[in-house]
Amino acid sequence: MLIIQITPRYYPALGGVEVFVQKTSELLSAKGHEVIVYTVDKCNGLPAVENINGVTVKRFTALFQDPLYLPEPKFSSNLRKEQADIIHAHNIHTFPPLIAAVNKQQKQHLVLQPHYHRYGQTPFRDSLFRLYQKTFYSLLFSKTSLIITNSMHETQTLRKDFPNTKGVILLPEGLDTKETQNVLYTPVSPKRILFVGTLKHYKNVHKLLKGFAWLTSNHKTDYRLVIVGDGPERSTLYSLAISLGLENLIEWKQGLTRTELLNEYSKASVFVMLSQLESFSRVVYDALFVGVPVVVYNFGALGSLVSNGFAEGIQSLTPQTISDAIIKASQSTYRRISSDSKNFLDWETYVQRLTVYYTNLLARTQ
Repeated sequence: MLIIQITPRYYPALGGVEVFVQKTSELLSAKGHEVIVYTVDKCNGLPAVENINGVTVKRFTALFQDPLYLPEPKFSSNLRKEQADIIHAHNIHTFPPLIAAVNKQQKQHLVLQPHYHRYGQTPFRDSLFRLYQKTFYSLLFSKTSLIITNSMHETQTLRKDFPNTKGVILLPEGLDTKETQNVLYTPVSPKRILFVGTLKHYKNVHKLLKGFAWLTSNHKTDYRLVIVGDGPERSTLYSLAISLGLENLIEWKQGLTRTELLNEYSKASVFVMLSQLESFSRVVYDALFVGVPVVVYNFGALGSLVSNGFAEGIQSLTPQTISDAIIKASQSTYRRISSDSKNFLDWETYVQRLTVYYTNLLARTQ
C-alpha cells in the first residue's frame, strides 16, 4: 500500500501534529507500507527529498508560511503524479489538505485528520480561518472518504460546526504509554515547574511567566521554571522574563532527545499547559503517565481531564490564578490515568486500527 501523508511541517520540526505524523509514518513503513510525506517546510537548509527512518520526505517551499502554509505550485503538480492508494492529510487549519483534495485522483482515497480546535491562534488568524471555512470547506469535505478525529471533544466540535459532514470516526491518538509509565518519578528541590511545547502566543507561555513571577514574589518556597521548546515567541518571552526579574529562575531548553525530555518530566513538581487550542495534547498525557501533577486551562479537549479528576483546572489566566493552581497542584493528589483509558491508544494498536480503515477504503474501490 502506498500512503502519502500531507502535513504542514515534519521532523526535525517539533509539535503535536509533527510528532504524530512522524510516528504513524515510521510505524506504517516498518509494517511494509510505502510512505511518502509531503510537507511545506523547505527552509533552513533542509533537503528537498530525504529518507528518514524508512519514510520518504518531500519538502516544498511555502508561498505563505505560518499560519496557512500555502505551498508552491510544484507541490500540486508532483502530488498529481503520485500513484498513491491513500492520501492522508493533516490539520485543516492550513491549506495543504485542501490542495490534496483538489489534486487527488478519482481512484485515490483522501483521509482527513483535522486536528480541529475551532479557533485561529490570533484574532487575525481567526478571521482568515473563518474566510477559509466559508470558502473552501464544502469542497474539502466532499472529496474526503474518511475523517478521523482524535478526541471526543474534537468529534463533537467538528459535527457541531459542520453538521452535514459525513464519515467521521473517532480514533484516539497513539501514545508511548509503556515508555512513560516506566519513568521513575523523582521530583527534585528546588521545585521545578515544567512547560513543554512550541513557543507560540496561543500556548500562553507569557501568561505562565507572569503567573510564575507572582508565585516567586508571594511565596517563600524556592521554585524554578523549565521551558522546553522553540518557536517564534522565544525572543519575546526572553525579554518578558528579564523584565519580570526571572532570568535566574528559568531554564530554557530545546532540541532535547526523548530520554532527556522524559528526565525533565521525572524531576518536575508540576506540569503546566495553558493553551486553549488543543484537540489533544500528548505532552499533557506524557506528564500524567509519569505522575506529574498537571495544571491546564479548563477548556476544550483538556477540560475532560479536569472533570475526571486527573488534572487541576483554571478558569482564567490571571497571574494569581495561575500561581494558586500551581501551589494547589503541588500539594494535591490526583487520579492516576491508566493505559486502558478510552482517551488514547498505544501506538501499536493505533496503527493496526488505522491500517484496517485504509484497507476497508481500498476494498470499496475494488
